Amino acid sequence: MENVGDRIWRADGARPGRSVCIAFGVHGNERSPVDAGRALLDAFQRGERTLASGTLLLVHANWKATDDGARWSDGGLDLNRCFHPDVLARDPTRFEERRAREIVEVLDAFGPDVLVDFHCTVEPGERFAMHHPSVGDPAHREVTRLLATEVVLGDPSLAFGGVSLDEWASTRGKVGICYETGWMGDPTNTGEAVRAEMENLLRGLGLLEGTATAYDEKRLLELDGRIVCDGDRFRWDEGVGENLQECAAGTRLGAYADGTEVVLEHAATLIFPKKKPELVVRGKPLVFLAGRR
Repeated sequence: MENVGDRIWRADGARPGRSVCIAFGVHGNERSPVDAGRALLDAFQRGERTLASGTLLLVHANWKATDDGARWSDGGLDLNRCFHPDVLARDPTRFEERRAREIVEVLDAFGPDVLVDFHCTVEPGERFAMHHPSVGDPAHREVTRLLATEVVLGDPSLAFGGVSLDEWASTRGKVGICYETGWMGDPTNTGEAVRAEMENLLRGLGLLEGTATAYDEKRLLELDGRIVCDGDRFRWDEGVGENLQECAAGTRLGAYADGTEVVLEHAATLIFPKKKPELVVRGKPLVFLAGRR
């Protein structure tokens, strides 16, 4: 593979085909995607893998945070909040701001058809894929069926603010997908397992020889609301607050220190509930809500 940027590599197949970007390590401590991406890179560099067609870009996004064993670099920012046009346009002062600009410059030149950003979750929960058109979008469906998840989440309104790498791709007419491979504490969520998923994706898109496995049975969800924190010291009720947890209308999620309860007005699936106290901030989302499609 050819080095085309700082910890960014490109390989070209013998025949024309799809252009695909696989990103990993946007959060440096999400080890299984990082280990998978590095192992895939090594396989190409040793000649154990070659592209049958198309072009592949591998991006170790926040390599500095990986070296530090941290989510982001010392004194830095969440890289997955640095791909908004306003952030990209300002003078970068910290590593993640500079790194987002570097990655975007390479991607602009590369022009990928498909970008899949591999992550894993810090809280227990099942794996899922997320993208920003509706879950019915056929171009994204072609890709998510190649990922070993039973859940696909659509976010057509960019509820998270257009700040992430997959959102950057989606807003430019590309297939942009964030793939959460599962909980980082799950012993089955290994670099070897994630590398196998990366290779299955490449086989399914025609870049590697061989037959890909399709995972067609999906639970389709779409973001349709949020609950914003408007009190102090919120505490989740026991047994409530897991990502992708389905809750009935009237379910009590928890209460603030003054006793004010938070109750679901309608049935919903919980998305990215803020369980750690430092993430529960007045005026910020306490949890996003999704419905089945």
